[in-house]
Amino acid sequence: MVESRCPVFEETPSNDGEKPSTTGALVALLFCAALVIIVPLETLGAAGPEAQIEAINLQLQTAVSPKDQAKLYCYRARNHEIAGNIAQAKEDYFKALNTSYEGWILNELGYFMHRHGEYEKAYNISLKVLEDFPYLKKEAESLNIESRKMWDEALTKANPPTIIMDAEPDPHRVTRHDLIRQSKQTGAAASSATAPAPRGTQSTRSSSGGSHISGFGTGSALRRNYIESRKNNGK
Repeated sequence: MVESRCPVFEETPSNDGEKPSTTGALVALLFCAALVIIVPLETLGAAGPEAQIEAINLQLQTAVSPKDQAKLYCYRARNHEIAGNIAQAKEDYFKALNTSYEGWILNELGYFMHRHGEYEKAYNISLKVLEDFPYLKKEAESLNIESRKMWDEALTKANPPTIIMDAEPDPHRVTRHDLIRQSKQTGAAASSATAPAPRGTQSTRSSSGGSHISGFGTGSALRRNYIESRKNNGK
């Protein structure tokens, strides 16, 4: 709300001892009340941030003290942010601080930086608030913790950690995967050693049902070949 200066009226007796009429004072008070109804910034909120900015621009033309000017710059920065004019909002925050260095404005600038991803600047501002305006310790420490956390996360995302082998690998080193592989191989070998022999390898009989001696055939051919062999050995 704009502070409107109303004249101060005091009821003093006139030269002839009669009290002056209060009509003039009443008119002045009504005029001041009309200003209070017309000027407040809150009544312009429904019109959007652009209307607020226009109203603040008018007030800046008549603001005298640096603190009042800085306050108006800060209010205009808030409305620029709502309107999406981030660069202009930042510029107004800097104008406010350059006009009057106030702790609440500096702290607000830090949170503004945090909201828009400038975590390193927000962190540095929080340190400055803690140093210059210790009465804002609670707000500054909260900003300090959150901005540092987000800053670290942004740095890690932009520069992911890498593993660098700075030593020769040990050829005798046995890893967990090596032990698992050895266990599987040992189990497979033990399983094959205890498995039964394939069918047909344990019998010396041929598929024809006769005995089989290597080199003599089976059945009648076996006997004939055997007899011939004996005869030849007898010679």
